[in-house]
Amino acid sequence: MVTTRHRLRTFAVASALAFAALGGGIATASADIGPAETSFLEEIGINNATLPGRSADDMVAAGYLACGNLRAGVSVLDEISAVEQAYHFDQGTLFVSAATTNLCPDFAG
Repeated sequence: MVTTRHRLRTFAVASALAFAALGGGIATASADIGPAETSFLEEIGINNATLPGRSADDMVAAGYLACGNLRAGVSVLDEISAVEQAYHFDQGTLFVSAATTNLCPDFAG
């Protein structure tokens, strides 16, 4: 029997992988990056949690994708795992934390 948690995890992983496969797909134009996005980029830079081989626009889009997944019901732990799997790095905790702090501070998980 497939549980809701399993479905949400599958959704998170599939979303992150699709985003990665599209090369970042829905990136924000650099000129449109505001204070929240700037703070997010600074935090992941300071914490060495930038996505390998990705532009600032791609990282902002990935941060917003993480926020969307969390709002859709994906657990924080599952989203951390999905980010780490999609981008092949081990800083998912810091990345997702920076996203929730700066890009979706209204998220209460």
